[in-house]
Amino acid sequence: MTVSESAAAVGALRRARRKHRVSDIHWVDAFYQVYITGIVAIVAIVLVSGVVGDQRLGAAGMARVHAHGPAMAGLAAALAVAVGLRSGGRGGPLALEAPDVRHVLLSPVDRGVALRGPALRQIRFLALCGAGAGAAAGQLALRRLGGNPAAWVASGAAFGLLCVGLGFGSALVASGRRLPRWAATAIGAVLLAWSVADATGRGPTAPASFAGRMALWPFKFDALAVVPGVLALALVAVGIASVAGTSLESAERRTSLVGQLKFAVTLQDLRTVLVLRRQLAMEVPRTRPWLRGSRRAPRFPVWRRGWRGVLRWPLVRVARVVVLAGGAGLALRGAYSGTTPLVVLAGLALWIAALDAVEPMAQETDHPGRRDGFPMDAGSLMVRHVPAPAVLMLLIGALAAGVAALPGGGSVPLAPAGVLAGTLGLLAFMGAAVSVLQGAPNQVDQLAMITPEVAGTRTVVRTVWPPALAVGGTLPIVAARAAASTHSATALSPAVAAAFVAIPLLIVVALGVAWVRYRDQLHAWIKVSMEQMSPTKAIERAQAERAALDDGDDEEEAR
Repeated sequence: MTVSESAAAVGALRRARRKHRVSDIHWVDAFYQVYITGIVAIVAIVLVSGVVGDQRLGAAGMARVHAHGPAMAGLAAALAVAVGLRSGGRGGPLALEAPDVRHVLLSPVDRGVALRGPALRQIRFLALCGAGAGAAAGQLALRRLGGNPAAWVASGAAFGLLCVGLGFGSALVASGRRLPRWAATAIGAVLLAWSVADATGRGPTAPASFAGRMALWPFKFDALAVVPGVLALALVAVGIASVAGTSLESAERRTSLVGQLKFAVTLQDLRTVLVLRRQLAMEVPRTRPWLRGSRRAPRFPVWRRGWRGVLRWPLVRVARVVVLAGGAGLALRGAYSGTTPLVVLAGLALWIAALDAVEPMAQETDHPGRRDGFPMDAGSLMVRHVPAPAVLMLLIGALAAGVAALPGGGSVPLAPAGVLAGTLGLLAFMGAAVSVLQGAPNQVDQLAMITPEVAGTRTVVRTVWPPALAVGGTLPIVAARAAASTHSATALSPAVAAAFVAIPLLIVVALGVAWVRYRDQLHAWIKVSMEQMSPTKAIERAQAERAALDDGDDEEEAR
C-alpha cells in the first residue's frame, strides 16, 4: 500500500470520526435501523421470489440442472475454500482487539485458550449469515425448479452452512499451521479452476461438486454430499485445535486495520472500507506500470492521470475485475434463459468492479486539501474524472456482454448483447461514482431531526440506491427476453426492445454526470431551501429583524 493510499485511509477515517461519534448515536436508534433494514431485506426476498414471473423449467432445462447443477453449486464451495485459504495465508481469519494481542497473547498462558473464544464467536456469526443466505437462495430456486418449499429452504440453509464451514475451517488451518501465502493461494486457485472446468463440462468431476450435490437434495438425496459436510466439521475442529499457531505479527497488523474497518462499516463509509480492505489484503499497486506512457506534457492531464492509475493495478485487482465481469456474463446467460433474479447478481458484480474503476475520482475525494488547491471548483474537477473510468467500465461491460453472447446454452443474441454492453458499464460506473462521492451519512443529525421510521427508510434507500443503478443496467436483457418470447406479428425484435429500454437508462447516466458536476451547488440550494421552510429558522429570522429594528430606533433616539 502506497503512502498516498495509507494517508487517504487515515484521513477519511479521521474525517468520519470528527463528523460522527459512536457515543452520539443512541444504541436504540442504531438497533432500530438494523431492524428496519432486516425487515425490508426479508420482505424483498419473499416478494421478489413471488413476483418475478419466471416459469418452471421444462424437461430439457431440468435435465441440464441434474447434469450440471452440482458442479455449478460446487463453485460456491470452491470459492469459499479459496477465499479461506487466502485469508489464512495472510494471518486471518480472526480479528482480535489490540489489548488481546499485546497483553493476553504475550502473557505466559496458553494462546489457544485466548483464541478459541473469538474463533467460536466468529464462526457462530458466519454460520448464521451463511444459513440465511442459503435459505434465501433456496426460496428463489423454488420458483424455477418446483418441489417442496420447506425442502428447498432447508437444503439451501444446509449448503450455506457447508460453505461457511469449508471456508472458515480452511482459513483457521492455514493460519494455525502457518501455511505459506503462495501455497495457500496456489491450492485455492487449483481447486477453483478445477470446479470451473467441471462446471463448463471440460474437466473431470471436481471435489467441490460433491458439496454441490447437497444443494439439490430436494430432487434426490445423495449420501456422498455428507462427506464434504464431515470434512467441513473436521476442518473447523482442526483449525480450532491449532489456532494457537496464529502469527502474532499478522494478528497485530490485522488488529489495527480491522478495528478501523469496523468503525468505517458502522458509519457506512464505503470509501474507507475499500481502502482498508486493500491494506488488509496487502494489495499494493505496481511500482512499474503495465505500459509506459509518453513523458510529454499531456493535453488532458486528468484523463492521463486516470489511465496511469489503471496501468498500475496489481495483478490480483486485474484478475478480480475479469472474474467479476465473467461472473456477470454467466449470470446474464441465466437471466436470459428465464431466471430473472440473476440480473441482481450480475449488477452487483459489475458495481464491485466499478468501485475499482472510479479510484481516480475517489482519490480526489480523499485529498480535499489538494483538490481545493486547484484553480477550479470541485465539481468541474470531478466531472473531468468521468471519461477515464467510464471508458474502462465500457470495456468491462463489453467483456461481460461477450461472455453472455458466447455460443452455448442461454446464449444472448449479439445485437441485444451489444446494447447491453453500454448500459452495463455506464450504469455500474454511475452507481460506483455515487457510492464514492456521497460519502458517509450524517448519522447524528439524521437521528436527531427525523423520526426512527423515516431515518431507517432513508438509510435503506441510501445504501441500496448505488447498487440499484448498476442492476438497472441489466434491464435491456429482460426486455430482449420478453420480446423473444412474444410470438406476435407486431412484436418488437429483441434488439429493438433492448434499445428502447437503453434510451432512458442513458438519460439517467447523463443526469448522473450533471449531478457530479453540480453536486455542491445542489446541496447548497437544498440546504438554503430547507432553512427557509423551517419554522424555527423563520422565527429566528423574525427575531433578528425585530432586534435590528429595535437597534435602529435606539440609535435614532440617541441622536
